[in-house]
Amino acid sequence: MSNKILIVTGEHDSTADLMVLHLADRGVAFERFHPQDLPRDATVTVRFGPNHPPEGRMTTLGTPIDWSEIAAVWYRRPQAFSLSTGLGAEEREFAFHECTAVTQGMWRSFDAFWVNHPDRIRIAESKPLQLTLAGRLGFRLPRTLFTNDPGEVRALWDACGGAIVYKSMTQGVLGQSVQKSVYTNRVTAEHLARADLLRNAPGLFQEEIPKAADLRITVVGERLFPIEIRSQTDPDALVDWRRGAVPNMAHVPCTLPAEVERACLALNRRLGLHYSAIDMVLTPDGEHVFLEINPSGQFGWIESVTGLPIIETLADLLLDGARRGLVDRPICDPPPARAASEVEREKATS
Repeated sequence: MSNKILIVTGEHDSTADLMVLHLADRGVAFERFHPQDLPRDATVTVRFGPNHPPEGRMTTLGTPIDWSEIAAVWYRRPQAFSLSTGLGAEEREFAFHECTAVTQGMWRSFDAFWVNHPDRIRIAESKPLQLTLAGRLGFRLPRTLFTNDPGEVRALWDACGGAIVYKSMTQGVLGQSVQKSVYTNRVTAEHLARADLLRNAPGLFQEEIPKAADLRITVVGERLFPIEIRSQTDPDALVDWRRGAVPNMAHVPCTLPAEVERACLALNRRLGLHYSAIDMVLTPDGEHVFLEINPSGQFGWIESVTGLPIIETLADLLLDGARRGLVDRPICDPPPARAASEVEREKATS
């Protein structure tokens, strides 16, 4: 059986480029596929029949990729499909949904070791689910609302002494042709005066936690790479470190308390993830407060700044999964409900 690795990402992905160079240096066979090349510059075919298992084949810029040769997949950050500009709006919508259907069907039809399977990514991106599981695992959580009720937001504002922030619940971008980032923002009295606008779209509102530093914990398999991002030295990064001059902030590898380490690994396992980036806050009192988990979070800049061997560890994870023939299948049926005592036992042993 082939141990070839497939990288599914976008054309301009510098972190994937680092993985390509690393695998090439190690002599590892791999392919790279950009879903954004569909349908104009790439083809996909999934074949079924009575006397053979599913067969899949992709071509990208004339290069064939056969699913029978793929043992592990790094599902990184694929970009939007390249639909024909000659199509009308309704035709483009139809083409988009057909491209989505065939690619999702392909990901679900072939056995491989996935980091991470796109179905698991989709589920893990749910912010309410993240907080539900994090709370069960013993993380400290900020007071949080998901709501379109202005009265609820005003009540949270009062309960937190006016120290609350707004976040988007999805990927934090506006627009399709020209995308703009939506950062975490403080909610002011002026915002509250216009809170009725919430009826247009619900939002995520959260208690603002005092920070000594931001924590970014990159989880690769059973290994953790925690760092402190000293964001509070940059006035533009006090609320959201991404708004500041990130390259100028100190990035310091750190050690987490054992119970936080165990909870991070347990959260990844609960979500069926082999990789994630967890954001937390380190308070001035030394408490660790959970914010969110990103199943496809960036890490390339962390390795560049700190020298932590994240690419190498991720490559080892993919190769180990390929060699052992591990398989991640999509989630088709919900697991049976578990008793509270069973959950408590897992918390105690994880």
